[in-house]
Amino acid sequence: MKPCLLVQSTYKPGDQPPEGYLEWHEWAEVQRKAGIRQQMCGRCARWKTPQELSDIVDTTPARTSRGARFRLRSCGRRLLGA
Repeated sequence: MKPCLLVQSTYKPGDQPPEGYLEWHEWAEVQRKAGIRQQMCGRCARWKTPQELSDIVDTTPARTSRGARFRLRSCGRRLLGA
């Protein structure tokens, strides 16, 4: 059995996510250790890191049980089904 060597870039906190599966997990581990947490996108409802979201803030008509409105940043994607 031959060993497989995987060469990856080194990632810093705040970098954009890479395309590959294994690279993404290495990138996500760096973001987690830096304390960067995911937030839900206000348009597509997917979980994204803050650097993946745009500066657009969407206010949804939903409210919490205490009456506060949701204000979520958007990734700029179109709504599913729209």
